[in-house]
Amino acid sequence: KRKTQSSTKTSLSLPPQHEPNNTSIDGARLILFINNKTMDFSTVDRALTSLSRRHPPLPNEVLDLSNRLLELLPSADGLSENVEYAHGILRLIEFGGGTISDSDNDTTSAPLRWEPLAVGLRLVLDYLEKRTGELPAPSHNPLDNDDDDEDEGTGLGTGGGGVYAEGPRIPKIQESGSAAAAKKEELKNKVSCPPNAKSPVFELMMALPTIVNAHVEHCEPRVRSLVAQTVGAYALYATSLLNWLGSTSEESNNNNNEEREQLEQAAKKNQVGRKQIHSVILHSLKSHLEMKGPSRENNPGAASDGALDDTTGWRALETNLHALASYIDGCVGRAGSDGYRGGSYIEEEIRLFKPSKEDGDFDNWFLSGLQHCCVVHVNRHVRAASAAVLGVLVKACMRSSRDASSHRNLLVETDSAFRLVLKETLRGTLEDNWSQVRMAGSVLGRRFVLALLKIHSNNNSESEEDDEDDDEELTVFESAAGDLVPMLLPRMCLNRFYLAQGVKLYSQETWKLVFGIAHANSEEGLHSSGDQKGGGGMGAVARSAAPLCRFYSKMCDADNHAVREAACQGVAELAQKVGAHPSYAEYISPYVTMLLQALLMCFHDESWPVRDEACLACGTFCLAYAEECKPELATLFERWTEQLTDQIWSVREDAAVALGDAITAYGPDMLEKVLAVVRKGLPAARDQAPMSREEYKRLQNDVSAHTGNQVYSCGSLAPKLRKGGAGRIGCSSCVVDRPKAPWEATDGCVYLLRELCMRFANGDDTEREDVVMTDAILLPLMTELADVCRLSHYPQSDDLRTTLWRQMPPIAEALGKRRFKGLYLDLFIELLAKNLDDRCGTGASQLSIHAAGQCAEEIANLIGVGIFRGRVEATGREEAFDRVMEDRRREQHMAAANGRFGKEVFHSPFGPPVAGQVA
Repeated sequence: KRKTQSSTKTSLSLPPQHEPNNTSIDGARLILFINNKTMDFSTVDRALTSLSRRHPPLPNEVLDLSNRLLELLPSADGLSENVEYAHGILRLIEFGGGTISDSDNDTTSAPLRWEPLAVGLRLVLDYLEKRTGELPAPSHNPLDNDDDDEDEGTGLGTGGGGVYAEGPRIPKIQESGSAAAAKKEELKNKVSCPPNAKSPVFELMMALPTIVNAHVEHCEPRVRSLVAQTVGAYALYATSLLNWLGSTSEESNNNNNEEREQLEQAAKKNQVGRKQIHSVILHSLKSHLEMKGPSRENNPGAASDGALDDTTGWRALETNLHALASYIDGCVGRAGSDGYRGGSYIEEEIRLFKPSKEDGDFDNWFLSGLQHCCVVHVNRHVRAASAAVLGVLVKACMRSSRDASSHRNLLVETDSAFRLVLKETLRGTLEDNWSQVRMAGSVLGRRFVLALLKIHSNNNSESEEDDEDDDEELTVFESAAGDLVPMLLPRMCLNRFYLAQGVKLYSQETWKLVFGIAHANSEEGLHSSGDQKGGGGMGAVARSAAPLCRFYSKMCDADNHAVREAACQGVAELAQKVGAHPSYAEYISPYVTMLLQALLMCFHDESWPVRDEACLACGTFCLAYAEECKPELATLFERWTEQLTDQIWSVREDAAVALGDAITAYGPDMLEKVLAVVRKGLPAARDQAPMSREEYKRLQNDVSAHTGNQVYSCGSLAPKLRKGGAGRIGCSSCVVDRPKAPWEATDGCVYLLRELCMRFANGDDTEREDVVMTDAILLPLMTELADVCRLSHYPQSDDLRTTLWRQMPPIAEALGKRRFKGLYLDLFIELLAKNLDDRCGTGASQLSIHAAGQCAEEIANLIGVGIFRGRVEATGREEAFDRVMEDRRREQHMAAANGRFGKEVFHSPFGPPVAGQVA
């Protein structure tokens, strides 16, 4: 469940000149005003329409041309051979690339405007994508050997089709069988329209290299992004045309004609232009890499006394990387030597992947530059874009023909320069502080690992000898990844718990793709099956216990509070999954002390989610490794009891869960210590200082208490959260620095009583036979709890009663119908009935009233509605109970009508619900 964070109210004040007044524009009109002035590149018609809304207005020639192009758009089916449309696009680009005469005054020159250039590039992108779709499918599709099944799209929301630019923004969702079949049927019924040598598309293709060369470093980033996508569309059309010509070469030999020769000449010119574009991009990229800029090591933004802009790219470096990724992804040609085989990026640019000897030292500026951008560069956008380039390079290696095994060897050979760059890049990006970079690293990691698995599978299927006996104890992932496992596996594990949902869900899906789904539908996390080679994911984790535990311990001391929280969850999973496995538990045992030390350090974290997860993880470790945890038990008990009085309710609750785990692990001695804590903490609310609700509200709304505090923007790298007083980095503040209140100790004891009752109340169904909560022990504690909850001299007493009503149903169910009804119901029935009646002037909050009503309903269903109503009737508030039950019936009827009720299923805390389950 998602935990809510306690936070103090902050008062935001506007400067006097921005204070609302009668003449200010309201929010809706302001948003409409902004939308009317912005450029919209989502579709070509919206892009053209946006030109007429710009302020100051664009020249009349531009507006007239855009209107004419809009008139031509409805005849989209005939645009492929429409010369006017192609010339109009080039003219629009020309308007944005220079100055034009103003119709009102021919003697002056209008200033340069980027909008026509951007819209022209958007039209080119759409035009080339449609022309590519019209090409007939070749008899041998080069994509048949493409081992990446994901269509990630552009990620920009402007290109529509499959030109890669920025990578996926959300994890890919597998299409249903019907959707996939419909897509195949659509491709089967696609109407092909092969071009002719005089088609206007070739006129555009001839002009584009010059346009790209002129604007690849344009000062407007939107133009550079559209240039990057246009580069990909150009490469895709040029290489797709070459593939089609190659697949029909035999037919052309039998029917040689002049039209075919002209088309071949046009295709060859396109290849020259394509390589010119690639040279321009590489030249610009190399010049940017040679620029001396701050690295992550000397970035003053990482210190608490300085900040560095980390929200924009460095000149055109980011968009150059996008352009290169688009170009590589668009090169769908095949490796080979005949005249029609070409367009394979690895085949054409193999020199970029091999060291070149300069001045006696081996150097490769291309690979080393990409690694620098991924790992060292200070800007997160550059790091993410570089990871995208490496990802499409891996895809290009797998896209090569099967006879070009040397290309795939770039991924497999341990001394390959490309593989070493991928290794160091994944090491950095998969643990990057920014979720954007971590997501890019996750995409690269999945593509690389799946490529290795595919190569390993192909090598085994082609091999005549069966070598499986040598590595029968290893998973396929371990056999395929080899020396990469100690680096990859820990990062893959931790990212399944990362706070950012995109990274977390994508990493969980990657884990399933790598190790398979060999477990029950109700279970998530580390997968293990006796039928799975090497024990599946759990076996791989156990065999990599040393690097995994060291990595988790290191991440518990990371700068980012989200990483520390994820590390604590990963440690808890080790104890819960591997520690409970009879075959693999011993693998973790030597590292328990190291992991406990890391968790104990997290108990002092100022981020309460980190403390919360560390508390739960320690309790889980005591259950799995009781003997190994004994040396630290005294320290753990002290930390748990401190957490039991924390300012955050979920931390108090999870501290109670951890103490329950400790009793299960260590028996009666631990029970006596816990009971002493309960007897001391239950009456603590009596020491709460008296305060009226008015005083409490006045204190919360005190302006002086919330003025002049340090504030941070989301993009700042200034330290926000600290662990043990050291500067840390985070994107949100989870720190609570108000002093603890006495009533919170009582509130924590309510959760602890729930754990004691649920685990040890029934002698026939207890987690330990030597630990039983008898009535002699429990009745005095429950009596004291009822008396304390009747206090109302402080405003938070309503919160305490809310906690009581929420925990009472599981307590009653654990004690059993007869036992609870006979001894404990009368202790709370009067207080419960009073809290139910919100019309008696008690001043109770709606939260406590709702909790009381839900508690009354569940207990009534447990012991019988008639019996419970009779007890309430003795207090004179049976009407309130009747009204609550009627409201519950009405809510259930409405929920059932809306389809909100379904079968309850178990959801693991280590993963999302399984598809098809209804909560």
